[in-house]
Amino acid sequence: MPLKLTGSKLIINSCWLIYIGIAARLCIIYFKWDANMLLGLALVPYICKVKRGSFSLRYLAPALIFTTLAVCFPVKTDLFLALLFAALLFLENLKGKISPVLFLLLLLISPAFEYISNTFSFPLRIWLSGVAASLLATMGMAASAAGNVIQFKGSEFSVDQACAGLHMLATSFMICLFMIAHYQQQAAKQLHLVWILFLLVFTFALNILCNLCRILLLVFFKIPAGTMMHDLTGIICLLIYVVLPLLCLSSFVLKRTEKPYIDPRFYKTIRLVPDELRFPLIHFVLAAMLVVIAFNIKSMDDLNDKNVSNVSLTGYKKAVLESGVIKFEKAGALVYVKPSPFYCPEHNPMICWQGSGYVFSEIKRGAIAGREVYWGVLTKAKDKIYAAWWFDNGSIKSVNEFEWRWAAAKGAKLFYLVNVNAASEAALLEAVKNLPPIKQ
Repeated sequence: MPLKLTGSKLIINSCWLIYIGIAARLCIIYFKWDANMLLGLALVPYICKVKRGSFSLRYLAPALIFTTLAVCFPVKTDLFLALLFAALLFLENLKGKISPVLFLLLLLISPAFEYISNTFSFPLRIWLSGVAASLLATMGMAASAAGNVIQFKGSEFSVDQACAGLHMLATSFMICLFMIAHYQQQAAKQLHLVWILFLLVFTFALNILCNLCRILLLVFFKIPAGTMMHDLTGIICLLIYVVLPLLCLSSFVLKRTEKPYIDPRFYKTIRLVPDELRFPLIHFVLAAMLVVIAFNIKSMDDLNDKNVSNVSLTGYKKAVLESGVIKFEKAGALVYVKPSPFYCPEHNPMICWQGSGYVFSEIKRGAIAGREVYWGVLTKAKDKIYAAWWFDNGSIKSVNEFEWRWAAAKGAKLFYLVNVNAASEAALLEAVKNLPPIKQ
């Protein structure tokens, strides 16, 4: 028995060191230390509750799936997800079941959530702009929307990322999780995962309503961006349209939840015995695989197929950049073509160009020469670039994230993000109309 306990203790200590070491590295190379990150970490001690004596293997399947996925695609996001599930499995086999609220909180503060939000948020911005303009017009006011720009009584208002609620969405979700944890502690009950997910979906709907009201107020009272009133309007809308409804609904749901929750502070029958890890071989294998993955981290650009010698555009001069992006040039037009596997986050011009210091002042969605495209204007000091982009695999052209990703997942040819740039709107329209098909 002493030998068994010694071996188990060695695996426990080894897993602790490995998980903490990998987490520390990810904190440096992966996480963004912004306000949401700090807020989430501050909530961890309050949200993290352990039901001692109740052990579980519920994270085994996702731990194995994401660890295997990280072996095949050793990128930081896959490593983070594999570490998260493996660490939760380890804790639930050593200490006891942990509230799923902790898992959801850690996912919210990770860049993985930001990638998903950025990928699927742009159509939401266009939709919110149109709905806001329609509501103003219904009230008898002169208002119209063109893309993310709302024209109201002779003035133009751009619905940026913040106004679409992307910066507030993670905060809203964290407020929801905090309320759940608070009510669980006060009522000594534990909310079922289904109800937690329902509250998060409800929070998302409230966040959409909140930001629609925020846009209407900003446009109606002509409150410019970058002012104190602009930020104050957002905070007031968050309190009225998100926090207050959540307070009512969270209390209502938890009062009707009868699943008992035993807080460790009141669980006085626990015997003080040394921790013993269940299924140590599983944890040893997972920890070893995570070490291999951590020392083999690559970027998604490194994993993408860079054999782009067959990709061409007739009439354009071709150059392949180190990142794997293909640059095509000719007089009056610059075209970037980037391989885009369906499982990768999107790197459209709103991300790439803005990373170079450019700002989108206008974004629209429309058809040019039979192509459904997004197009907009980028500005940087006195520089101005007119850009259009869409996804193309030679036979399918789309700006719908779900459409092209689903087609690629079912086995369609590799899609490319096509970004056409010109110095004027007329030149951009001409370049898109005359752009030859991509040859693979």
